[in-house]
Amino acid sequence: MNKFKSLVIKADGSNCEIETDYILRKVGFSSEIVHLNSLMSEPERILEYSFILFPGGFSYGDYTGSGRIVASIIKHHLMDSLKTFISQGKLILGICNGFQTMVKSGILPNVSGTFKQEVSLIFNDSHQYEDRWVKLQVLGNSIFTKNFDSTIELPVAHGEGKFIYEIDQRLVENIAVLKYIDERNRPTMKYPLNPNGSMLSIAGIADKSGRLMGLMPHPERFIRKEQYYSNSKNEDEPHGIRFFENAYIYIKEEL
Repeated sequence: MNKFKSLVIKADGSNCEIETDYILRKVGFSSEIVHLNSLMSEPERILEYSFILFPGGFSYGDYTGSGRIVASIIKHHLMDSLKTFISQGKLILGICNGFQTMVKSGILPNVSGTFKQEVSLIFNDSHQYEDRWVKLQVLGNSIFTKNFDSTIELPVAHGEGKFIYEIDQRLVENIAVLKYIDERNRPTMKYPLNPNGSMLSIAGIADKSGRLMGLMPHPERFIRKEQYYSNSKNEDEPHGIRFFENAYIYIKEEL
């Protein structure tokens, strides 16, 4: 069995699966893009993989809210297999629309252990689509963010990225992995540095194991130095690629 098999789950309206598949292959994974419909009829197929990715896009047009239809399908057709997958110590990463799917299906943050929805991502405070680069504080509570510098920059592109919660704030702080920060590297609510008005400036979270993570910024869109926006400094290493390299290292060493 190839333990480096990764699965990119595509749904109608997803539009980042090609870039995600490309970077997975670039760092060493044997990646496959599979439509959600195929998995509905054969959910146990998920267990063939060691890394699942929910890519960005506008699944089912976001007509009932971003990621909500995919989340409903997961809860009714895939959740049993996903629970087994998670119990095996494997990895899941949700990017943008994939993050929205993970929180609305209860996969993240799952503080209660019941796979019930505990947080959400709603319309940006600006009431518009935000497409810009953001500066982020890395808190390091995930295998995906190991060995990062304390700050990184990534692009965002979303209309529903405001992180909200109703659970205890201390629990939310424990699951925070990325925060929007200002020019002094402090978490910020100031627009457009915090592009959506996320509570506690949160841009990404992980479950308590650190193996399941979701984020609004797009790491798959910063894997080459040439992709960095032109009015800033050159970077020694594209920040986005590290998320996928860390996943590969974890699977190599731990599974």
